[in-house]
Amino acid sequence: MPITFKDIEKADSGAQFFNADLHVHSFGGSHDVKDASMTIEAIVDEAVKLGIGILAITDHNADTNTQKSIEYAQKYSGQLLVLAGVEISTANGHLLVYAAPDKAIAIRNLLGKINLVGKPGDQDAHTAMSMADVIKEAAHLGCVSIAAHIDRAKSGFEMFTPGYQNWKKDVLLSPGLYGLECDDAAHLCWYSDTDEATDDGANRRKLCAARVASPATMGRPELAHVQGSDAHSLKAFVAGRAGKLLTRFKLNELTFDAFRIALIDPDARVRAVATIPRSLPRILGMHVSGGFLDGETYHFSSNLNCFIGGRGTGKSSALKTLAHGLGIDDELEGHDNCPGTVVVYCEDENDTRYRYERVQGGQPIVKAKDEGTIVDVPLDAFRVEYYRQGELAEVADNPLKAPLLLQEFLDRHLTLSDLLSKETQLVAALAQNSAQLIPLEGSSAQLKEKNRLLGEVNKKLAIAEEGKLKEIAAEQGQLTGEKSLGTSLAEVRDSYKLGISLSVLERDYAAIEAVAKPITASPESAAALLKVKEAIDRVNAMLAAKAKEINAALKMESDAVTAALAELRTAQSTLEAKLNGKITDLQKKGLAGNIVELNTLLKQKTALALEITKINGQSPQLKQLRKDRTEYLASLAAVRGEITQRRKAQLASINQNLSKTIQDYLVYVHYEPSGIIDEFKEFILDAMQGTHFREDAAAALCSKMFPSDLAKLVWDQDKVGIAAAGGMDAAWAQELCKKLFFYDKLHALEAMWKAPCPVITVKTKGTVVKTIPVNQLSDGQKHTIMLTIAMLAESNIPLVIDQPEDDLDNAFIFSAVVKVLRAIKERRQVVLVTHNANIAVLGDAELLLPMRRADDGGKAFDRGAIDKTETKAAVLKILEGGDVAFRRRQEIYGH
Repeated sequence: MPITFKDIEKADSGAQFFNADLHVHSFGGSHDVKDASMTIEAIVDEAVKLGIGILAITDHNADTNTQKSIEYAQKYSGQLLVLAGVEISTANGHLLVYAAPDKAIAIRNLLGKINLVGKPGDQDAHTAMSMADVIKEAAHLGCVSIAAHIDRAKSGFEMFTPGYQNWKKDVLLSPGLYGLECDDAAHLCWYSDTDEATDDGANRRKLCAARVASPATMGRPELAHVQGSDAHSLKAFVAGRAGKLLTRFKLNELTFDAFRIALIDPDARVRAVATIPRSLPRILGMHVSGGFLDGETYHFSSNLNCFIGGRGTGKSSALKTLAHGLGIDDELEGHDNCPGTVVVYCEDENDTRYRYERVQGGQPIVKAKDEGTIVDVPLDAFRVEYYRQGELAEVADNPLKAPLLLQEFLDRHLTLSDLLSKETQLVAALAQNSAQLIPLEGSSAQLKEKNRLLGEVNKKLAIAEEGKLKEIAAEQGQLTGEKSLGTSLAEVRDSYKLGISLSVLERDYAAIEAVAKPITASPESAAALLKVKEAIDRVNAMLAAKAKEINAALKMESDAVTAALAELRTAQSTLEAKLNGKITDLQKKGLAGNIVELNTLLKQKTALALEITKINGQSPQLKQLRKDRTEYLASLAAVRGEITQRRKAQLASINQNLSKTIQDYLVYVHYEPSGIIDEFKEFILDAMQGTHFREDAAAALCSKMFPSDLAKLVWDQDKVGIAAAGGMDAAWAQELCKKLFFYDKLHALEAMWKAPCPVITVKTKGTVVKTIPVNQLSDGQKHTIMLTIAMLAESNIPLVIDQPEDDLDNAFIFSAVVKVLRAIKERRQVVLVTHNANIAVLGDAELLLPMRRADDGGKAFDRGAIDKTETKAAVLKILEGGDVAFRRRQEIYGH
C-alpha cells in the first residue's frame, strides 16, 4: 500500500507549541465582568473549540472561580491545562500570579498574606504592598508571576512611572518574576536587547543589564514576553483568539512543571503569537523503504529537529535520504545502501501539501494537493536549502578563487527561478537566431564582391559583341538572360506551390496556462480566462481558414506559371538550336577558343546573377533576424540587470547579520564590478590558441572589459579601442581582432554574461584598520561566515544541514550558533545532524532523533524533546558520554 501522511503522523514529532491565554476574567469573579454568559463552563468549552491548550482564570484580587475552572476542565484532560491564577492590584501596577492546578490553595494563601484592602473581586480591592514584595510572597508559595499589561496607562508598571525607578529595579531583579505582558505587540521588544532607541528604551535596557548582573537572576536573565486577551466578555475572549492576542508555549506535556520550564527558557519556548509568522513551509515527514534506513519513519517538528548518534548509525544517511527523496541530491543513487523508495510530505506557507515519491533508479514524482485537487507539479515546486556534510567548508575554502561557488551559495537564499528561466529562454533564442543569421550574414558579406565580378563578366561580354562574335554573343547573352529569368520564375512558381503557413501566429492556450499554473480557482477569473481562450481559438481557426484559402489560389496560379514556362522552354529550345548551328559554322572557321571563353563567361554570368538574386531575396529575412537579435540582447541585459538587483538587495541583511554574529572582525559581502571572469577568460584563451597569449593577460583583459563591449570593438575593427580598454599593446589588439572576427565568436561574446563578482572583505577592528584576505582566515572563521549567512538569510524555506558545527569551537557554537538557532526556528524549519550537545540541548530542539545501529541498519529510538525522560537519557549517553562521564566532568570543573 502507498505511504500516506497518516502513516507518518503516527511517529512522535517532539515537543509541541500550545496556544495559551493566561489572562481571562469570569462572571462572578471580577466586578467589571458584566457579561452573564462569561461563565467558567462557557470559557473552558470555548477555549477548547478555539484550540487553546493553556488557560488561566485571573480575576481581580479573587480566586472565587479558580477551583471551579480547574475541576470543570478535567473533562478535557490531555487537551487543556487550566492553571490556578489571579490578577493582583499592587502598589506599582497589576500582577498576574499562577500556581499548579493541584496547588490552587497557594493562590488563596497568597491573597491572605498580602493584606488586601477591600472585598476580593471589587473595583477598589488592592494591596498596599509593592509589586516586588508580592512577587516574593508568590515565589515562597511555589507560584510564578508575570507583570500584567505593562504598557497600559494607570495599571501597567512601565506606564505607572516611566524611567529608571528603584522600585522598578526591585521588580526586574525579583527571581519570582518570569514574564511581562504587553497589550501592544509593538511593545513586545521592551526590556530586551532590541528595545526602542529612545530614552525610555535606554532606561529599560539598563534595568535588563542589572537583571543579568544580579546573582539571583543571572542564570535566568530573560523574561517571557506574552500577550493575553484580558477578556471580560465571551465575545472579547473569542476575538482575542481571532486577533492573535495570545502566546504559544512549547511543552512536552501539559503540566505546570512543563509550563514553568518554558518560562525559565523563554527565548526558545515562549512566543507571543503576534511575533510568529502565520505559516511556514515545512517538511512534514519521510518514510524510507529499503536501504540502510529500511522501515524508518520521521515525523518532523515545524521548528528545530536534530539527528544525533554515534558513527555509522544513520544520521547523515537520514539527511542524504531526505535530499535524495526531494531530488536535491543524487549521491545515494550509486550507493549500495540507496533506499528502494522514499516518500516525503511537505507543506508550503499557503497550506498546499506536496508528496514526493522516488523509486531507486528514477526521478521523484511530485504531486500537490490544494483545496482537494491533486495535480502533478515540477520537482522544485517545494524549495529546501540543503547542505551535505562539508559543503559549507567547500564554499568557505577559497571564495576568492571560486566566486561561482560563492554566488551559487548566496543564490540559495533568493527566489531567482523566474528570472533564470527567462535568461535561459533568451540565451536559447539567441543561439537559434545565430544559427539562422550566420549563413545569411556570410552571404550578404559576399554581395559586394559578386556584383563586382558580374560587372567584369559583362564588360568581357561587351568586348566579345564588338568582334566577329558580336551577333552570336548578343543572342547567346540574351538567351542566357532569358533562361536565368525562367529559372528565377520557376523558383517563384515553386514557392507558390509550397504555399504558406500562418501557424506561427497561432497560440496554444492550454500550453500557456500550464506554464503559469497553479492559478486561482476564482469563478470570475475562470470566466475571464475562458473568454480569452475562446478568442484565441477563433483566431487560430481564422488563420487556418485563411491559409487554406490562400494556398488554393497559389496552387492554381502555380499551375498557370508551369504551363507558361513550358511554352517558354519550347521557344528557347528553338532559338538555342539556331544559335548552335551558327556556332558550329564558326567553329568550322577556327573560332573554337573564343567560343569556349564566351560560353564560360555566359555560365559565370548566369551563376552570379542567380546568387545575387538569391542574396537580395534574403534581405527581408536578414533584416528581421538582425532586429530580433537586437531585441533579444536588450531583453537579456534587462533580465540580468534584475538578477543583479535581487542579489545586491540581500546584502544589507547579510552584512547586518555578520556584524552581529562575528565580533573579532568586521566582515561584509559586496560585489566587485570586475565580475566573474572564468567563462570569459576561457573563451579568450581558446580563441587565442597558438599565439602564446598569456593567461594573466587574458585575466587582465577580461577584468577590464565586458564581453559585449569587446564584441562591438571587434565588429568595428577598432584595434586602438581594444588596446586602450584592455590594457594591451597594438600588436596583441590586432591579433585579437583577427582571431575573434568570426560571426560565431562575436555572437557568443554578445550573449556572454560577466556577472558582478561576490567578494567577502574582512577588516580588523583595531585603531589601525587592516584588510585581511579572506583566504588567510582559519577554516573555523571562514565556516562561521558561511554558516551565519545560511542560517540568518531572509528566507523561510526549510534549512537542512549535516553537522553545522564542523570547524567551529564550542564557545562560538554556544554564543552564536545556538543563539541563532533559537531565534530562527520560529520563522523557518531547521533539520540538522549534530554531535554537539550545545546545539541539540541548548538549542532546545523540539524534536531530538537519537539514532543507533540495529540489524545492520539505522534506527531512531526514544525520539522526543529534551523534557522527555527517555530522550534525555539517550542524549546524555550519545552527546555527553553517559551519566558517569558527565558527572566526572562536572566534578573536575568544580560545579
